[in-house]
Amino acid sequence: MSSDSFDSEGKSFSSKDEDTESKTNPEEPKKTTTKDLINSISLILTMVLEENKHFNNYKEILKKQSKLIFTAKSIPKISINDYLLRIHKYSFIERNTLIISLIYIDRLCDLSKITLTYYNIHRILVGAILIAIKYNEDAIYNNKYYSEVAGVSLNELNLIESKFIELCNCEMFVSNNAFENYSCYLESFKRINDNQL
Repeated sequence: MSSDSFDSEGKSFSSKDEDTESKTNPEEPKKTTTKDLINSISLILTMVLEENKHFNNYKEILKKQSKLIFTAKSIPKISINDYLLRIHKYSFIERNTLIISLIYIDRLCDLSKITLTYYNIHRILVGAILIAIKYNEDAIYNNKYYSEVAGVSLNELNLIESKFIELCNCEMFVSNNAFENYSCYLESFKRINDNQL
């Protein structure tokens, strides 16, 4: 993965952001930028949300999940893409952190059987990103700062973070193989999406 590789323990990622200009071989495919990555993640999550809306028991799911800390009382007006762009702008998160956050969201859904909806996706996103930042990055802000960026109270963010970790059974380690698989999937998704435009 060149600059995006893990360290010898397979835990930490590099801090280089692909938004900066670099000299590349003209024959090599262009690397996706952070904005490309955010767009792909947003599109993937939106596709999942739209698919989930058509579940026969969708109303029952909404009712069952209504008391979870992840569930907002109303659907946030900000789009997933704009929300991710805001978080990236003010927290300077790395590309690898975004990929890890997507892994965490899948893990949460697999282990807890939570269904992603328009009511919970923003809080689940910020929970995943916060945990991914602490897992992957060296320079981090305190939760008070991230709560202001995310538009939730500090108490809510603390609860979101702790509940997310609890529902994932504290399994926050990301293997080289898992990271590579998600990275390749996101690259492929972008290429396919670009070809359809």
